[in-house]
Amino acid sequence: MIKLIAFMTMVIDHSAIFFFPEHEFVMRSLGALSFPLFAYFITQGLKYTKDLQLYIISLVTCACITQPFFNILFPDLHRLNDLYTLLFGLIILVLYERYGYHAFYLTLLLVLANVVSIYIFIVFAIYFLHHRPVYLLGAMTAFYLLVYHLSGAAYVLLGPAAVFLMYSRTTVPLPKIIQKYFYYVAYPGHFLIIILINSIRYPANT
Repeated sequence: MIKLIAFMTMVIDHSAIFFFPEHEFVMRSLGALSFPLFAYFITQGLKYTKDLQLYIISLVTCACITQPFFNILFPDLHRLNDLYTLLFGLIILVLYERYGYHAFYLTLLLVLANVVSIYIFIVFAIYFLHHRPVYLLGAMTAFYLLVYHLSGAAYVLLGPAAVFLMYSRTTVPLPKIIQKYFYYVAYPGHFLIIILINSIRYPANT
């Protein structure tokens, strides 16, 4: 269920940017829920996956396939897509479990080099504070207030509400093949669909 909500809110967020700017605040506020939810199931993947190496390879493959589409849609960002932020968050946590806190020095390097966004710290907050929901909510609130201060984008302030969804017991029964592979296809796929729609709407700009 969390993956489905994360994907839907991400699509809503990106749809607001390209198709519904008049509804940007409401739609992007919902979109602010997506990254924390994706970060949540990344940490759950680290905890429960039976084949960590295959899990990381799958994420790398999906991130690489997505990057050209991301560059087309967001040419001014000059960074890797958000799946890389999740991926590096996962890798750093793996290194932390093996080598200790020294692994987090890599985080500063990646953020300062603009390889990943500062949202990587959400992955770490969920990993360390998931069993303390009040502390997690406090950390997420402080983080998003910082993001609001840096960006001036008020819609990010709904982000901490994702914490409540992480502890929701609501489930949607989905076939295993969809649970396992759908999101690896859907992540680059939704970018491609936006590009195709834009090519029809603005043929001169593609």
